[in-house]
Amino acid sequence: MEILDIMLWASLAMFVAGVLLPKKYGYRLAAAGWVVFGLRWGLSTPEYYLAEHNLMYTVACALAIPVTLYLAYVMVKDERESLMVLTKSAAISGIFYFPFSYFQWLGGWLIGVTTDITLAAVNSLGQHATAYGDIIMLNGLPVQIILACTAIQSMALFVGVVGCIKAPLDRKVKAFIVSVPVIYVLNVIRNTFVISAYGNQWFQIAPQAIVEWTGEEASYASFFWAHNVLAEAGSLIALVVISYAVITFLPETLDYIRDILSLFKPENVKKNLRGERVDEAKPLQLKS
Repeated sequence: MEILDIMLWASLAMFVAGVLLPKKYGYRLAAAGWVVFGLRWGLSTPEYYLAEHNLMYTVACALAIPVTLYLAYVMVKDERESLMVLTKSAAISGIFYFPFSYFQWLGGWLIGVTTDITLAAVNSLGQHATAYGDIIMLNGLPVQIILACTAIQSMALFVGVVGCIKAPLDRKVKAFIVSVPVIYVLNVIRNTFVISAYGNQWFQIAPQAIVEWTGEEASYASFFWAHNVLAEAGSLIALVVISYAVITFLPETLDYIRDILSLFKPENVKKNLRGERVDEAKPLQLKS
């Protein structure tokens, strides 16, 4: 097991322990978990996402270290409830996601199912794609379906959000339905779009510049624009819309989000760094 994997498992263990232990110890252990978690993602940037030319994930990973260090500091200093709820969400998400990531048979099963469904979706559009294991070939251009192509990370995120909020079961079930299954369906549409765009060379925009930057063949330009730009932007928009739907059923979530975001206001950052306590955001009066 590589050091980055060990760090990820260690952060999950600290999240779980932080949630379960009494407040006196829980906040400090959870804070340590965020430090390790941020370091893990920050260190992975040059190894993976930058090498994959994934701009959005590269920026997110680059910000991981300063953001998590700051949140960990506030957790220890103020024992802020919203940050412990965030930790609980991360723990639940990790417990849901890690088995698919680290048990090859389970991840392989999900990849296989997603490959079959995506292949059927591509061919339902009148195209003639074929699959060789987890690789879908269209017009001689291959796209490999990996674990990230199954949307398991995004689904785990919302499993964590729904699981961490104290609310009646019926509202939590509705929030789950409008998030996790919808994300999977949208992801199949995303895969279908990327494979179709690449296989049919829809976006041969500035191919020479893409070749010089990535070292790939000129045909890769269509994959780059479809996957790394358009699909990522579409995924971001979809996550915002789905988040709104989840908040509609679980308005309690909004109070925690507002409180966490308030920590990043310039005046509050200055107060925290000076060791002053920042008041928690006042709960919104929302009708249930």
